Amino acid sequence: MKKIIQYILIFFVLSSCSDNDPVEVEDLDSGTIEVTVLLGDNAAIGASVTTDPETKTKIVNETGVVVFNDIPPGDYTVKVILSEVPDFIYFQEIILAKDETKKIIFEIPEIPELTEQDLDVASWLNLSYKNLQEIFDADAYLAYWGDTGTDILKANRMVDGTLVELDAYYLNSQTNIINDVWAEHYIQIRNINLGIDYLIDSSKIVADNINRVEYEAQFKFLRGLLYFNLIKIYGNPLLSVTAEIDLSGPPNYPQNPNTTYTQIEEDLLFAIQNLPVSESNDRANQLIARALLAKVYMTMAGFPLNETSKYANALEQLKIIQGQYELIADYNAIFNEENEVSNSEILFRIAYDGEENTSSSFNDYWGPVGVTERDALVLVPRFANSFSNISMTFNNPVSFPIAIEDKRFKNAIATFSVSGSNVVNEENPDNWRPLKWYNGELPNADFSSASFDYPVLRYADILLLLAEAENEINGPTSIAYDAINQVRERAYGNNANNIASNLNQEEFLEAIFLERKLELCFEGHRRDDLIRREKLQEVIDDFNNYNDFQKDFQPHEYVWPIPQSEINLNPNAIQNPGY
Repeated sequence: MKKIIQYILIFFVLSSCSDNDPVEVEDLDSGTIEVTVLLGDNAAIGASVTTDPETKTKIVNETGVVVFNDIPPGDYTVKVILSEVPDFIYFQEIILAKDETKKIIFEIPEIPELTEQDLDVASWLNLSYKNLQEIFDADAYLAYWGDTGTDILKANRMVDGTLVELDAYYLNSQTNIINDVWAEHYIQIRNINLGIDYLIDSSKIVADNINRVEYEAQFKFLRGLLYFNLIKIYGNPLLSVTAEIDLSGPPNYPQNPNTTYTQIEEDLLFAIQNLPVSESNDRANQLIARALLAKVYMTMAGFPLNETSKYANALEQLKIIQGQYELIADYNAIFNEENEVSNSEILFRIAYDGEENTSSSFNDYWGPVGVTERDALVLVPRFANSFSNISMTFNNPVSFPIAIEDKRFKNAIATFSVSGSNVVNEENPDNWRPLKWYNGELPNADFSSASFDYPVLRYADILLLLAEAENEINGPTSIAYDAINQVRERAYGNNANNIASNLNQEEFLEAIFLERKLELCFEGHRRDDLIRREKLQEVIDDFNNYNDFQKDFQPHEYVWPIPQSEINLNPNAIQNPGY
């Protein structure tokens, strides 16, 4: 995550300092924690600061600094609560050594003062869409969830320890990134709920050009999208549908997957009914909401809910979308920066403009050796073989040119490295890297743009879901064949590689599953596909058979744990089984 300060949404108020607070005991082997809390450019006067394990609660004065003296060495979480927003806690984890003075700074963005009737709903909605950049960036969702820990991408053990832990399924409820992701989603959900609460209150004032119901539909689409993320990642998130918080007693927010899925469905159905038929592909419309709802239904139909009746619901939505978009003839053009706005294949994208705080990070993670800035994610060794329609293994050295008919291979895998102005074919496939986002012609393309957009939904995904749903309900019909073959004909440039016409239902499903792996690689869909088809264990076992570095996957780790900080602070929160 990009933020230095971490946040978590909680539903309690920390008690103020009293004479019964724990007393700090002098210890010659102790250390000191000095905390500066700034709200905008000024001291966050009145903010309460404490630690976990608990030492003492201190209140920030006009200096902005509080000091915890004589603290035993160890791991601490320093927590800050602002009086202006008591339902948020800002926290930072530190390690305090013997005789050390640890200085940390919380730089909290200034909170605008809002009266009950001066919320600029249009600006608030714009901000809510912009905030999706933090959720879906390459160094966020696509790195920590999407394809990492599957049969496509693995963490580079020499670069990023956090991703190595996630990739290897070394999961626990106190891992920073597990807390970060939870917190970021709930911060944005609360902002969205604030917009919805405001709009449904008829006493609140909005501009004359604001259609209250349509704006409510936009916010509900966003809430559905974020809760769909949360339920896939955490399995059993807390459900909050209002910004109003009851502080009279312990929180008791619903925590049930069925309840959450019902809310997601209600939000998206409301969006479908009240959004415009079409709009730009960086804002929701009816078709985008239908596409997201179809993906929700497909997920519900698979593991762990296994509500197979949802395949029919998904197919209903997918058939409405069918034919409303079209595949771009050139696969690379989908991801080329120049085509993102007018792209006939992208239903919904997260837009980045490359300016400060609005830049995407694809060039940090995707690109040839010598170009990619972090090189934190590398290919699972046998992934490249998947693009060949014959039995092929890329051994070292690889002979060039590489004869692969599937045009997506060239776009998805950088088989070359760049050193200055020199482009070199990499004969060792261990030096191949994920590609996909670039401008221009390979190998002399421009990989460095910070404005690449992320396509959350595109038409190839819709076609493959349609083929899958049709196959589940009716078997491999002509409708299912036509959908998958549209994708394959674009990939090969002809119909000579269409799916064999005599497949049974299970064989056809395997063909779809492989096609999704190739077509949608590095776009964040693989882990979700493996989970809903109960194939994650299978591909990890296969990985462990061919790699020295083993993944320690346990059956319950198809979802992350609920953050321990949430469990500690919310007595009604339930931890996921196995954690």
